[in-house]
Amino acid sequence: MIVPLDVIIFTVLIITAVLALAARDLLAAVALLSAYSLFASLLFAGVAAVDVALVEAALGAGLTGLLFILAILATTRHAADRRAGVSRWVVGGVTVVFLAVMLYASTGLPDRGDPQAPAQLGVSQTYLRNSMADTETPNVVTSLLADYRSGDTLGETMVILTAALAAGLVLVRRLDTDDPGGDGDTDGGNSGPDGGEVPR
Repeated sequence: MIVPLDVIIFTVLIITAVLALAARDLLAAVALLSAYSLFASLLFAGVAAVDVALVEAALGAGLTGLLFILAILATTRHAADRRAGVSRWVVGGVTVVFLAVMLYASTGLPDRGDPQAPAQLGVSQTYLRNSMADTETPNVVTSLLADYRSGDTLGETMVILTAALAAGLVLVRRLDTDDPGGDGDTDGGNSGPDGGEVPR
């Protein structure tokens, strides 16, 4: 992937993140966050980290998006009114400062593929030389995730599974609380006489 294309994807990532934060419709915000994950997976694929790209696409855009949609169905689709005040300006200022610091820090990073970069001079050389002989896996990223650091991968998988189970339990508990009679009405009593949702 060429560098100008990376810049375009980074720009799209920032735009989708800002739109997701500004969206009042939570379902639209979830769609934007899923798009964010898909674009991030393109960046990972561009640096030949195909496994990480697939995980980001499956979990970031797939499983996480599904959990968010279930949470919206169990609660409400529209965000509460936000109070306009000094806090919004403070958050905006902190965000701008953070972005400026990140951009300044990125100017000192080595070029992609630079053989003299610190990441290329450490233990990575051992992995690159021996991964095929040790693991019989042509993809070095796969050999790292599934062989050399399989314990880390198992721990990360357990974290994701635990988070998914916790989210499921919260959603089930919320559904039970909203529908104590079991009549299937889970909108918290916001339905009108004709079954339509009363505006909030």
